[in-house]
Amino acid sequence: MTRPSFLPTWTAAGFAVILLALFSLCSPVIAHEGHDHGANAKPADVRLAPRFEVRNEDLEIVGVLADNNLLIYVDRASDNRPIQGAQIEVEGPGIKGVATAMADGVYQLPVAALAQAGKYPLVLTIQAGEIVDLLAATLEVGEVPAVASAEDNTKRPWWLLAGISLVLLCSGLLARRLRRQAKERAIHHV
Repeated sequence: MTRPSFLPTWTAAGFAVILLALFSLCSPVIAHEGHDHGANAKPADVRLAPRFEVRNEDLEIVGVLADNNLLIYVDRASDNRPIQGAQIEVEGPGIKGVATAMADGVYQLPVAALAQAGKYPLVLTIQAGEIVDLLAATLEVGEVPAVASAEDNTKRPWWLLAGISLVLLCSGLLARRLRRQAKERAIHHV
């Protein structure tokens, strides 16, 4: 019984080493549930617009800061229906004005003074039909996150991708050479 001439022993050992190296590089990918074999991923960075929420027995009010405007959503606490036709006056540091009605219980007040980070105590005076109320709220505006720099992007393991590409290229060239040698030996043995 003869050994196949197209795959010498040293070549088989080389292929085994290459396959073992590739397998060891991708072993974290093979992890199963409960065993991720790596560092914990950071949670997604979710940034909500600055907001406040106030509730009493008659009203539910949510204020959202959006592009130098304070959007105020006013609903009935009993059935969560929007309240239309209300008059809402807002007072706070550098702010004093009456919100204008937009649609479906949404009111808008321009508030350029709230563009800076900080905590802003607000007093809302609401008149809606028989409901007259004075409510206090605090709007907290956070810092704007800095954009990721180019230096942060260089922390990726580029060398790992380059190494895998090089190993695959060498494996392809070696396989091509072995096929060519096998054809030449087959021609000479015939």
